[in-house]
Amino acid sequence: MKTINVDLGKRSYKILVGAGVISGLGRYLQALDAGDTAYVVTNARIRRFCGRIVSAALKKAGCGVYFHNIPDSELGKSWECAAGIVNGLAERSGKGRVFVAACGGGVAGDVSGFAASVYKRGVPFIQIPTTLLAQVDSAIGGKNGVDLETGKNLAGTFYQPKIVISDINFLLSLDDRQLNSGIGEVVKYGLIADPELLDFLENERGAVLKRDKNALEFIVSRCSALKAAYVRRDEYDTGEIRMALNFGHTFGHALEAAGKFRRYNHGEAVGWGMSCALKVSEKLGILKDCGLRRRTEELLRAYHLPVKVRGVDPFLLIAALSKDKKFIGAVNRMVLLEGAGRIKIERNISLRLIKEILEEGRTGGI
Repeated sequence: MKTINVDLGKRSYKILVGAGVISGLGRYLQALDAGDTAYVVTNARIRRFCGRIVSAALKKAGCGVYFHNIPDSELGKSWECAAGIVNGLAERSGKGRVFVAACGGGVAGDVSGFAASVYKRGVPFIQIPTTLLAQVDSAIGGKNGVDLETGKNLAGTFYQPKIVISDINFLLSLDDRQLNSGIGEVVKYGLIADPELLDFLENERGAVLKRDKNALEFIVSRCSALKAAYVRRDEYDTGEIRMALNFGHTFGHALEAAGKFRRYNHGEAVGWGMSCALKVSEKLGILKDCGLRRRTEELLRAYHLPVKVRGVDPFLLIAALSKDKKFIGAVNRMVLLEGAGRIKIERNISLRLIKEILEEGRTGGI
């Protein structure tokens, strides 16, 4: 097991990474004194696979356990789902000291954290991520939220979990598309901060795709440490340090919204978004190494992540981009690359260039 500390003073917590770490959940919870009534937010598919394991671990800690299912898609990040969780928590009122446990991917974690942060102005919250994408990124850092019809993550809070339990065994249940979606975020970390991760993904592709536990533990622990470092330096995303984590996300979130959160999942959208961001970096003369984009696109294809998309209206893409939460008024901001491990925040990128990049990144009709 590997332990990564997220150092935030009184809000500090640990990320535990390894095969079988869920078995120690009771011991960790007792040390945290998080509560005695667990409200577990998950979906029906994940509950079938790991519900009994999670329930047994919580009951071993002396907790009462209640499950709350949300949709197994981005549709779970809605006002309605958040309200359902809050109302469920209220129904448990008086039956013990309740805390929220998010068990699932980024959707479960985001909406659970949001609900936990607003119910009674905040109840304890733990993360039990079961997807690669959640373990390497979304379960860490305290960003929670829900989507609006006009865009992704437009309503949210900062609310840190008490602990993150990243059990590698849960990743063995992922289908190929889910696993590859998580790789999209791993590629991001390699590009913005750790080029050795790119080498690892290239050289160990066979092991990763076969769900080798050592390979997955390496990826999760490495990305977790990187995310923890960014969060420690810029917890509330008030500067531009943590904004580096949004590389590829401006275009990616627009693609998700334009596809009604159904056509492309988050990792696929981020993969395409990174290709677009690298093209912008090249065209603005910020990225001199043109081989980096080719290498990245080859790596994305190797993990079946798109570098071109279809079935999305370009006008909807432009509309979604204009609502990106990184924009300040009418001034756009975008994370670009000067080279592997070197980012640059660029402002006022012309609409003409953005439209050109979007057209290059599309194929076929709508």
